[in-house]
Amino acid sequence: MKQLIKKIILYDKIYFLLKDSSIYQWRKKIAGQFANALYWNPSKDFFVIGVTGTNGKTTTANLIHKILNDHIAKTVMVSTANIKIGNQDLVNTKKMTSLDVFDLQSVLATAKDEGCKIAVLEASSHGLNQYRFEGVEFDFAVLTNITHDHLDFHGTFERYAKAKKKLFTYVLTNKKQNKYAAFPADDKIGRQRFEDMPFDKKLSYSISSSSSLKAENISISPEGTHFSFTYLGKSYDITTKLVGEFNVYNILAALSVVLQIWVHVEQAIKTIETFETVTGRMEHIENRWTHYFVDFAHTPDALEKTLDYLHKIKWTGRLITVFWAPGCRDTTKRPIMGTIADHFSDIVIVSDDDPDTENRLAILQQLTSNIKNKIQGKNLFIIPERTLAIKFACEIAKPGDVVMFAGKGHETAQLTNFGKRPRSDKKELMKNLGTRTKAQEQST
Repeated sequence: MKQLIKKIILYDKIYFLLKDSSIYQWRKKIAGQFANALYWNPSKDFFVIGVTGTNGKTTTANLIHKILNDHIAKTVMVSTANIKIGNQDLVNTKKMTSLDVFDLQSVLATAKDEGCKIAVLEASSHGLNQYRFEGVEFDFAVLTNITHDHLDFHGTFERYAKAKKKLFTYVLTNKKQNKYAAFPADDKIGRQRFEDMPFDKKLSYSISSSSSLKAENISISPEGTHFSFTYLGKSYDITTKLVGEFNVYNILAALSVVLQIWVHVEQAIKTIETFETVTGRMEHIENRWTHYFVDFAHTPDALEKTLDYLHKIKWTGRLITVFWAPGCRDTTKRPIMGTIADHFSDIVIVSDDDPDTENRLAILQQLTSNIKNKIQGKNLFIIPERTLAIKFACEIAKPGDVVMFAGKGHETAQLTNFGKRPRSDKKELMKNLGTRTKAQEQST
């Protein structure tokens, strides 16, 4: 019965024609309230933390979950890549950062029954705009950053940023007693909201700007990152398995949350130093002195930060970038991503993501339209079929090279012009590396 009610209420085939109408917005809000009531308002019994931003949400949410679950109380987390109830790890197969209102309330109700006391929820702009968190009583909101993304949906950057702000409004306007927040001081909007929004407790974090929590002396390598940070006049050191400066931001964001709510600095550092990479988030695989990375980087900002890091660690080898962009999404970012790949990479391989119902060749043309410093067939290759693009990258990679597979990360399905089919970058990579290794062994 619940599934039937859900299908009737959430029927969205004409969403893009009506999404700005007050009647449609009212309908989505009522759907959220109904789902919340149907599961007996489970969030009222949780300390609820929301994580929003363009990039870094999943890693930040997983870090917060791990620290709080280790040191405070059993914690549930819902992110793009995974769902955790305590130490139980579930795969998020919905291809949605923010679950629909019924699925989310169902997860929270299950977690409540299993003894969870804290909830960490990754909040996308789509989810916030569509009232998927209606009825969820947030105690804490944290922002990772706001950069170019989802302009196909929101229309303008200003409307995109406004949608992200809803999470903080939820915190300020609910009936919870204390209001907490954390903001990135190196992000223009984050810095502005830290100054303007009246939270009971809030921290800022940064690498470059003045802030409550600031990282310094960052040292990067393919195996991990070492840095120090200052907090309340003291300096602390962290050595983490997470790679790149962008993950320093994610760690700072997580620290900005947990240090405000009961966790000692030394406890947080201990957990961070044992934290493993989230599936599909700069997942590192070394094979015969070649470094392969699988990542979800699907925005210009994320691609630039990951390729900047990989360019720094390649030393005498080459950086081979295999990237793509989904169909039926923001088309304006495609040439920008092509420019970024062109700038940082020695070899660029362009292929399919989720073409969906869009012409796959038109997507590839947009991705390559701004690539000016590469010659097709020499250091630029257009290989529409994703499995063949991964295979080709593995074949041309040499010892010392760094190979980046950007865009799909943890995802295990591909939306094509002919429907949905299984597809995992990591599985395809491992299959090709295994075949290659056996062939090399036989040749010797």
